[in-house]
Amino acid sequence: MTDGREFLRSELVAVAAAVVPDQQPVVTHDPGPVNPGVLFDGRGPATVCRVSVETGNGKDPDPAAVVAAAADVLRARGWNAEVAEPENGHYRVAASRDGFEVAVHAWASDWRITFTGETPLVS
Repeated sequence: MTDGREFLRSELVAVAAAVVPDQQPVVTHDPGPVNPGVLFDGRGPATVCRVSVETGNGKDPDPAAVVAAAADVLRARGWNAEVAEPENGHYRVAASRDGFEVAVHAWASDWRITFTGETPLVS
């Protein structure tokens, strides 16, 4: 579980740094392994790690360009990445690789860019 978590965290930081190279990405959420089913019925030993990283570009907050750049960087790093159609000023990329899932979110009304990911379930 630790290896997957470290891989995901390092990928999110690397992609964020590549998309906005003049900013330092910040890990904003990394609580460690959690059991996503425990709140529903208490069953299942499966665990997952979720990590979020944020960065921003106050000089040029073009969310369409940000998600396109993020998709390109993810693909160059071996991820399958798809840019979704914008919805109400929300721009996003969904990516996957070897059971890992990543999403990149950017908004027309905010300079922040959020990179979130989840490791595969481990039983």
